[in-house]
Amino acid sequence: MPRSKKIKHYLVGQRYWEVFVVPQNETIIHACELMEKNRIGALIVVDQKSTTENAEHHVVGIITERDIVKTISHHQLDLEGKPVKEIMSKNVVSASPENTTNEAIKLMVENQIRHLAILEEDRLIGVISMRDIFYSLNFLD
Repeated sequence: MPRSKKIKHYLVGQRYWEVFVVPQNETIIHACELMEKNRIGALIVVDQKSTTENAEHHVVGIITERDIVKTISHHQLDLEGKPVKEIMSKNVVSASPENTTNEAIKLMVENQIRHLAILEEDRLIGVISMRDIFYSLNFLD
């Protein structure tokens, strides 16, 4: 596939809202369980999660495996009741569905990240990972 493929092509037929979003007051443990269950490395954090697709929600951060490892490595082992908002990264790097693969890769490399939130007019419509891009470019089987 050409590198100029647009990000929106990765999102066709996928229901990212249910898998990749966690409310900021949810526990870190629950976030870990979601990531492990769905075999993903990050969750977009929103102010609230609604079951209706058109509900108002605001992206407030991202929690990644790195955030969790960093917390544990700093001996903050009591994660049981801690909310996601205590360790999430507030700087969410995002792209538009109209951005190309090259633009997405450039954003990821420049920001040293592996996950991009995809926003359309400030509305979260999905998440793509470096792995998604590698698969689409046939770098991975």
